[in-house]
Amino acid sequence: MPDERIPRWQFRKKKKLEARRKKRQEHVEKHKHTNIPIAKEAAEFSSSIAIAEKQKYEQDKRNWEEREGQFKLVELAKKKAREREERAKALAQKRWQDTLMTLPMLPHSFSIGASGNSEKTTTTKPGPFKQFVPSKDVSSVALKKTYRDRFLERKLSKQ
Repeated sequence: MPDERIPRWQFRKKKKLEARRKKRQEHVEKHKHTNIPIAKEAAEFSSSIAIAEKQKYEQDKRNWEEREGQFKLVELAKKKAREREERAKALAQKRWQDTLMTLPMLPHSFSIGASGNSEKTTTTKPGPFKQFVPSKDVSSVALKKTYRDRFLERKLSKQ
């Protein structure tokens, strides 16, 4: 095979694979169990394994129950928060409806097909609406001109 020339990258790849194979085989040889346990040792070994597995199971069970408890606490807190929000929403809705129901109804001045007796004597208290009262000194308040007003003034002045 020395006559056969292969590219360098193929040669390096082949060497690398051989080295890996050699390492794996050495590892297997090193960790190979040659002794077979006798019945007494096997019983002790299996019982110690069973005890270890049982302890691991108990530990996992405790961890799971702890996480489950935390999850239930979080869910309970979420549920309480949801209920509080719903109560607050219902209370706000009720207040809004009460406010709407207590607003004074203004008497309508006309109706379709109304006859001449629209002058009924009903006593309604005035509503809570505030009425704008203009000041007596109108000249002191300088009204600000809008862009449209200035535009029209310029247009008229040019003509």
